[in-house]
Amino acid sequence: MSQPPIISRDEVARRLSVPVRVLVRYEARGLVGVARDGAVEGYAPAEIRRLSSIVSYQRDLGMNLAGVEAVLKLRAYLADLHRQLGDLAARLNEVVADSTDHDDHA
Repeated sequence: MSQPPIISRDEVARRLSVPVRVLVRYEARGLVGVARDGAVEGYAPAEIRRLSSIVSYQRDLGMNLAGVEAVLKLRAYLADLHRQLGDLAARLNEVVADSTDHDDHA
């Protein structure tokens, strides 16, 4: 399985209309992960979407980085909770299906 393409830090900064130093600050705070492809440092598509959200939170909503961190942690928590609920629903469906199969054979 090939890795997603890496887009350079400079290109991402240009696309998001922010200075490169802003992206480096986000990296230093652990808000995004940087990837390397040979000599190019940049971001995978998922990190670019995350960066876009961060920039939007700051630019459009006026959030400081502490607020951004809190929102990102909450989003991660909710995504994990959603995954757990999906797993639970799948298990419940299996139990119901097994129960129905047993009732049909009785």
